[in-house]
Amino acid sequence: EADVLKGLFGPDSLPYMLRGGLEEASATQRAIGARVAGTLSASSSVEFSDALAAEAERAAVEEQLQASMTELADTQLRYEASARLLQEAYSQFRIAMRDHA
Repeated sequence: EADVLKGLFGPDSLPYMLRGGLEEASATQRAIGARVAGTLSASSSVEFSDALAAEAERAAVEEQLQASMTELADTQLRYEASARLLQEAYSQFRIAMRDHA
């Protein structure tokens, strides 16, 4: 029985790997969010005397922000997919347990 439980919930099981993926995606989301917040606060707190340098900096910040937002959207999609897969795995466990009870 212990081997069955280990097979269902152990480190090699699908739910275990999916939970790890959710934790990783959450950490990535937090890091990207912090990076976006830092980019926004840095861009609004700096004043440039040279208009050309200011424009170049604004363009670089905008590009970095767009890249971060794209990465954030990608991570969110992966997180949602992992959550759905984990939900389905648990649903299958409930069905299997109910059918064999």
